Amino acid sequence: MISFNCLPEHETLGEFARRECVESIDIRFCRNDAEAGADEAFIATCAPAEAEFATIYGITDLGEARAIHDVDLDAAGADELAAACRALFVAILAARRDPPDAAQRHQA
Repeated sequence: MISFNCLPEHETLGEFARRECVESIDIRFCRNDAEAGADEAFIATCAPAEAEFATIYGITDLGEARAIHDVDLDAAGADELAAACRALFVAILAARRDPPDAAQRHQA
């Protein structure tokens, strides 16, 4: 079971996808381009082959990107990325069957 590290605490992926009206998935592949010894990270989007980590975003019906999960791209991380994307896809399909009403969206 994946612990989605960008979701609000105690919220399931299904609850999040439904509340935010997530309609699609975006994956950003990134690396730290900071110079060696730098105090701060400089995160840059890059090609998958150059990436150190990836962030999975759910794209809402309003076109907003909501971060869902960060994963390091080692061998285990690649499997985790695939599993997280699959779980998000399933949550999106389930949320379409039971969309939130206006009051529930307003509470979010």
